[in-house]
Amino acid sequence: MMVTEPINLREWKGPAGSERRGKLFTCGRPGWATHGRAKVTVAEGIIDLWASGLPDADVLHIVSLLGQKTTGLSEFSYYPFQSAKEAGAKPTFEKWLNERYGRRFVVHEFPTVDGQGISRDLLDAAGRRVLDCLESGHTTVVIDSAGAERTVRVCEALGYKRLS
Repeated sequence: MMVTEPINLREWKGPAGSERRGKLFTCGRPGWATHGRAKVTVAEGIIDLWASGLPDADVLHIVSLLGQKTTGLSEFSYYPFQSAKEAGAKPTFEKWLNERYGRRFVVHEFPTVDGQGISRDLLDAAGRRVLDCLESGHTTVVIDSAGAERTVRVCEALGYKRLS
């Protein structure tokens, strides 16, 4: 079976009676489908595949849960961009995406530590941002390393269920 970028792209359905206009998705970070846990630089061509595989929307909101590995290594260290929460010379994730693909991305960052779940305060803050995006009619993608743990906690906390 061939795995393509982005890995674990899933759509979620809101609770019965919810009137949110936006669509909710989850997936893994760029390069996870290609490299998995390997600590390698992710080529721009792989990031291109990831971006082209994201849901189509005039403006796509990305709620990023990327932060650090348990070793303290930044989950952005694999890329030609960095977190808006980090100091450095690289462009931010949002700026890089918009410069490369045209202005259509808004990135909301809630840094977490991979493999350590998500704290209640970050879960609540990320959840509020997701709901704000959805209520404004925006297609929204929540990302973490593989799109399977921290992302799921956010969606489930909001009462969303994964579509099969």
